[in-house]
Amino acid sequence: MNDFITSINSQLIEDVTGESQKIIKQWKKGTRKVPESAIRLLKLFVEGKADALLGKDWEGYYFQKGLLYVPEWRNGFTAHHIRSLFWRSQQVASLTREINSLKLELERRDGEIDALEIKADFYRRQVVLESRFGLIFERSFS
Repeated sequence: MNDFITSINSQLIEDVTGESQKIIKQWKKGTRKVPESAIRLLKLFVEGKADALLGKDWEGYYFQKGLLYVPEWRNGFTAHHIRSLFWRSQQVASLTREINSLKLELERRDGEIDALEIKADFYRRQVVLESRFGLIFERSFS
């Protein structure tokens, strides 16, 4: 781990960790143990590896030039992209609820149409029967 610290510019270590140059020199010489938190922070800052600071679940994720790169995606995400993904998921959830509501309304109206078709068929048969009965009456009394 000492090789990692020695390979980094002392000024950069100071900027990232906030430690004094005296302590950084002791880290580089190996006379003082480098805190694990400082190593993790430097790995995140220098190498961009998110799992160094955030844990195993973030393995393969890394930061580079202000972008977060995801293992399954070629392009990096800006903070704006990540925020927009949150809003997009909210929009998808809202549209899913609306679709389900519209499906229920469509089913209800399909039921109404079926009932109206049954009534129309009944009245159609009634008209045919009444017209036949009317013809029978007319022939009987004419």
